[in-house]
Amino acid sequence: MELTLAQVRKIDVVSDTVLYPEATALVKQLIEDEECNALPSSQISGLLSIAGANTYTELYRFVLHQRDRNWTASKMDIKKFYTALEKYLSDMVRQRVKAEFRLIPEGLDAKQTKQMTEALMAVLAQDFIQHFVAENNQRAAYVSRRR
Repeated sequence: MELTLAQVRKIDVVSDTVLYPEATALVKQLIEDEECNALPSSQISGLLSIAGANTYTELYRFVLHQRDRNWTASKMDIKKFYTALEKYLSDMVRQRVKAEFRLIPEGLDAKQTKQMTEALMAVLAQDFIQHFVAENNQRAAYVSRRR
């Protein structure tokens, strides 16, 4: 389903005013508060690749797959990142797209609402992940410089 110009503009505002600060806060929480290592570049590459090239459903499946993998003890931080990302995306699709962000127009039937949600979440998730990755990389570089 095609997004309207008004929806695209609203997503730009949401990305700058909501998604960016929330992505940076989530990465900060994981790295500083929970003392996780930053996501490694291999995970960053895969996440960016799937976020930019696929549908939201495929992105969400990827996140679930990464979360549910049998990670070794030394890589449990990766599982924590994907667990947090899955929770964030789930909350956004269930509660925020329609009620808080008001991006879904009234009067759509269930099928149209599902299609619109998929289209909106593809863009919102990609924006969130770009902010998330940028913050992850910035914090990883800072830690690397301190060593």
